[in-house]
Amino acid sequence: MHFEILVEGQVELTALSILMEKILGTYKAPHTWKIHKHRGIGRLQDNLQAKPNPNDHTLLHNLPSKLRAYGSTMKEDEVVVVLVDLDDKEDCIGFKEQLRKTLDICPQRPNTLFRIAIEELEAWFLGDRQAILAAYPNAKADVLNAYVQDSQCGTWEKLANAIEPGLQKPGPRSIRILAQKQKWAARIARNMDVENNHSPSFRVFRDGIRKLAKQNELILENQN
Repeated sequence: MHFEILVEGQVELTALSILMEKILGTYKAPHTWKIHKHRGIGRLQDNLQAKPNPNDHTLLHNLPSKLRAYGSTMKEDEVVVVLVDLDDKEDCIGFKEQLRKTLDICPQRPNTLFRIAIEELEAWFLGDRQAILAAYPNAKADVLNAYVQDSQCGTWEKLANAIEPGLQKPGPRSIRILAQKQKWAARIARNMDVENNHSPSFRVFRDGIRKLAKQNELILENQN
């Protein structure tokens, strides 16, 4: 099976470039994937059928048009995976329903898996304490102990407090912060044990990917 994975930006691309092999095994044995980064999450347009602004490269702004394009070209053994952060949204279920509505305007619906990191992708890293300590042996245990898994508490700031205190300012979209977050993603993801992660949103992502891959493998077995 081939996975077309749409993510918010470079941090997610960096993490998933490492984690996908941990989830599915070696690339092309038999599954493949391609990760597409955007310039932030953005927001869905009020009119989902509206033509996207060519100057807006955020994920949600372009999602309806991308899904329409995928629907017209994708094969049965291909799937789109949309990964976004919940951020400060209060209703995860409602947010996922908004995402699913983008499929309603597709003349041909692509096989699509929507997944949400709660609150941010850094929750996945905080779900593996040993991976953090392997990457950052001097990480502050009291900060890690105080974190409530997948809570909406300023997740990336919590991770920053644990491994690089004082880095919280300026905001999360600053070039300096993004560079640091990319470094965290590379170092921590490399050490992650995907079988024993305490983040529910990571486990839902992992299991959703594996379920689709297994279904495809069974189809191929039945055809042979």
